[in-house]
Amino acid sequence: MSPKGRLFGYVRRVRGRYVLGGAITLLYAGCFQLVPLAVRNIVGRIEAGLPMAKVVEAVLWLVGVALVFAFLRFFSRWVVFRAARQIEYEVRNDLFAHLQSLPQSYFTTHRTGDLMSRAVNDIQSLRLFLGMGLLNIVQTPVLYLGALGVMFTIDPVVTLFVVLPYPLFIAIGRLFGRRMHKANLASQTQLGHLSTAVQENAAGVLVVRAYGLEGLERDRFARENESLYKRQLRLARINASMPPVVGLLPALALIFVLLVGGMRVQSGLLAQADLWAFATYIFQLTFPTFLMGWVIAITQRGLAALERLAEVLDAVPTIRDREDRVSMSSVRGRVELRGLTLAYPGREATPALKDLHLEVQPGQTVGIVGMVGAGKTTLLNVIPRILEVPDATVFVDGVDVNRIPLRTLRGGISMVPQESFLFSTTIEENIAFGCPGAEPWRVREAAGRAHILEEIEELPLGFATPVGERGITLSGGQRQRVALARALILDPAILILDDSLSSVDTMTEEAILEELRATRAGRTCFIVTHRVSSVRDSDRIVVLHEGKVEAQGTHEELLARGGLYARIFEKQQLEAQLEAEIEAEARA
Repeated sequence: MSPKGRLFGYVRRVRGRYVLGGAITLLYAGCFQLVPLAVRNIVGRIEAGLPMAKVVEAVLWLVGVALVFAFLRFFSRWVVFRAARQIEYEVRNDLFAHLQSLPQSYFTTHRTGDLMSRAVNDIQSLRLFLGMGLLNIVQTPVLYLGALGVMFTIDPVVTLFVVLPYPLFIAIGRLFGRRMHKANLASQTQLGHLSTAVQENAAGVLVVRAYGLEGLERDRFARENESLYKRQLRLARINASMPPVVGLLPALALIFVLLVGGMRVQSGLLAQADLWAFATYIFQLTFPTFLMGWVIAITQRGLAALERLAEVLDAVPTIRDREDRVSMSSVRGRVELRGLTLAYPGREATPALKDLHLEVQPGQTVGIVGMVGAGKTTLLNVIPRILEVPDATVFVDGVDVNRIPLRTLRGGISMVPQESFLFSTTIEENIAFGCPGAEPWRVREAAGRAHILEEIEELPLGFATPVGERGITLSGGQRQRVALARALILDPAILILDDSLSSVDTMTEEAILEELRATRAGRTCFIVTHRVSSVRDSDRIVVLHEGKVEAQGTHEELLARGGLYARIFEKQQLEAQLEAEIEAEARA
């Protein structure tokens, strides 16, 4: 769908308000024409030497027209601006929902700050266009046509001279419009870059300070800020020059009216009251004409914003419910891989997974080990369809995952990734994130199973403790255990732990895994860990090497077979022994 077609779709949703606003605008345009005629009436009565009562009567009529004029002006703006706010609200909701539907790969190629800029600044620019911009685009021509029609009936010759300067407006609009569009697009794009710089530094402030790179980052930000400053200065020059140039048109028209109209008054072809009417019309048209310069600016800014928003909204989510999806109420936990080969976009020559075959029954625990880059995380991500996989390669409960509704599939899976992301809210709300409204006892139970309950209770605010942005107020091990509690409270059919206890000490990790073993009946577990000892009691251990299954079996079977698993285990045993000896020497 084209950007403008998408925009018209939103406008159609609130077309009733725009129609009402258009009708009120017509009434407003009618009152607009009455004000100069009322002035003409007052001057005419004074010229005719009518009694003061008659003049006051005409003045009161002008006051009444002005009041109705002001009310209609307010009401037309209220209706149209409300419609624009409604569209802004819907576009922002749709953009957020669309972002949630996009695959993980999209966010690796699009920076967070730029997406934030589109969701905030660009949508605001679009709202200005749909409100003030659209109102004046429709309203100003109606005001002009009405005024010119009335003036033509008064004196066609003077009206011709009034119209004479206004064809210049078309040339001015085209010239400034193109320049404004390019300048707005460049400015809004650079604003996205600047937002990214701020977002990255706020998120990585500890890394910046740890490496003492505050000055380097300030310089980097200054360069981005200077680029934005220059682009916005160029835009400001264009915006500042447009209104004065456009504002000259009514001034030229007024000069023609006074010159030509004055001569016609002297020759008796035009009454002084009519000249006053012409002057009043020019005066009233000055502001709409001046405003059109600004309207052209916000229109071009809105169209530039529409292009940037369309770039996101037109991105097709590759992972979504398909038309041939099956009807499933829940997931039991049987997982099977049939010759799975998977490569990341742009890296087709080196697949992350190569011809994987694996069958896991409900309730089994599978440990996955391997060197860095072996494909362990990739393997786990294909089960809940975080990554798109070829048809007929990954099955859950005997059904191709590509045909299982995402809500059903992911509703039966809890995943604790390597990076334990926490939301900037309380500990309780983080644990109950996937289960809103969970009873306090369920939250406490999940925290207990994750072996974080005692530490939470020792905090001054307990479960009501705010964790800060991304959980910064908690230690790495605490963040991981809160994230684990968040997964356990859902009581999933499939539990996936992707090296999610790496920041926890060995004793705590063993206690957590023992807790999982005691409560895993009927639950399928996939555990990736860098500590081989942590998966030795798994029903099956899968050894990955360069995307392939090098071996699989129980701990004893893999040790007896030798190979990579045995080497990793022996190395870690030796490291543990050396650490124990060092500790013993330190105590002595």
